[in-house]
Amino acid sequence: MEQKYEAPPLSDSLAYYGMQAPVIREADHLSGHNWVTKSNALIEKTYQLSVMEQKLILTLASLVQPSDEAFRPYQIKVSDFVQLLGLKSTGKYTEIRKIVQALQQKTLPIHTGQSLLDITWLSSAEYFHGKGYVELEFSPKLKPYLLQLKEKFTTYQLKNIIQLRSSYSIRIYELLKQYEPIKHRSFTLEELRSVLGIEPNKYKLFGHFKDKVLNVGKKELEEKTDLRFEFEEIKKGRKVTGIKFYIYKNKAKIKSIALSGDEDYQQMIQEALENMGVTKLVAESLLKEHDLEQVERNIAYSKQIIKKRKLDNPVGFLIKSIQDDYAASKKSPVRELPEYLRESDKPTDASKKSLELYQKTEKDIEQHLLETKELLRSIMEIMDEDDEKLDSRFHDEVIRCFSDINKKRDQMKLPPFEVENFKSEEIRSIFISLLPVHLEV
Repeated sequence: MEQKYEAPPLSDSLAYYGMQAPVIREADHLSGHNWVTKSNALIEKTYQLSVMEQKLILTLASLVQPSDEAFRPYQIKVSDFVQLLGLKSTGKYTEIRKIVQALQQKTLPIHTGQSLLDITWLSSAEYFHGKGYVELEFSPKLKPYLLQLKEKFTTYQLKNIIQLRSSYSIRIYELLKQYEPIKHRSFTLEELRSVLGIEPNKYKLFGHFKDKVLNVGKKELEEKTDLRFEFEEIKKGRKVTGIKFYIYKNKAKIKSIALSGDEDYQQMIQEALENMGVTKLVAESLLKEHDLEQVERNIAYSKQIIKKRKLDNPVGFLIKSIQDDYAASKKSPVRELPEYLRESDKPTDASKKSLELYQKTEKDIEQHLLETKELLRSIMEIMDEDDEKLDSRFHDEVIRCFSDINKKRDQMKLPPFEVENFKSEEIRSIFISLLPVHLEV
């Protein structure tokens, strides 16, 4: 029987000639549930972009991952882009190309103190008509504003801006989202017009500015986002000179911001809960009682805590974190601290734990203190506190611990600890600082 010839794989043929097969990867996944993370400095920059140009930039920003060290070309399916942004279904490539070309003509001005730097938003744009996707890449100069952000940044889900129809509404949303924990924000009228990119001759009368910018933004945010606001006119005499915004969570809309794929998203969240040990019945109850964002962020929060700390009941902690929304509260992690680490004015808090420590060896004490530091570090990370705050808090805890232990050992007529038995330079230094002057080494 004649054997049918089968051609070798393309990769084998290319290897024979010393070539490599091209790397083919799937287009990036677009979803309104993707998170946009921007530095506060970028949010407060003055620039003028149309509503579609802003949505394009923010859609790309939602594809940037926290672990990314550099921008890469982002491949976007045209059909996904059209569906997400509500563009026309015909002439898709043409419409997207018009948005991109207009965007490439605009720059972001950055005052460095020594110069004025004009940054283009995109470094390249490539259109693959036969393959159904476009490939876009951010300008590398934007890296400080979108990549590897450790502090002073604002995060929100893309779905909160993709339904907005006013470019000013998008900018107002970001400016208020930045101050959401503070619950209010004030601008002079001149500052607000500038940061929104409103030209000097546009909406010169305050009445026009109020109707076309403030009231439109107020209505849109309340109808389509997780924020709502009220505003107060600040006057000098009869002239309006500033605006004070009062920022509120839009509880009525958080659950109702619907997007295609929400059912799949909910199923994914439920599977994540069940994979962490939550029963199906309890998972369904949690998803029924709380919005998806709250459940998702507390799953991520709980994973961090469970990974760094040994919990007797990790499933119970996960459920409680969702119910009380630990991830949204800077105070929540403190509730999980051991009693002797909690902020308190009662002098007896520390001594409760020291009673268990005063008879231990230097090695045991040191191990306990180093574990305490790691616990504090994990909490500080979640609370976005810097290393200086961590060092200060740990220094205070070590002093408190040693003060109580030394006092108790003295009462029990036990010999003092030997300085050289502490291996940690930091702990040894603090211990020495507490010794009587004549014993200092």
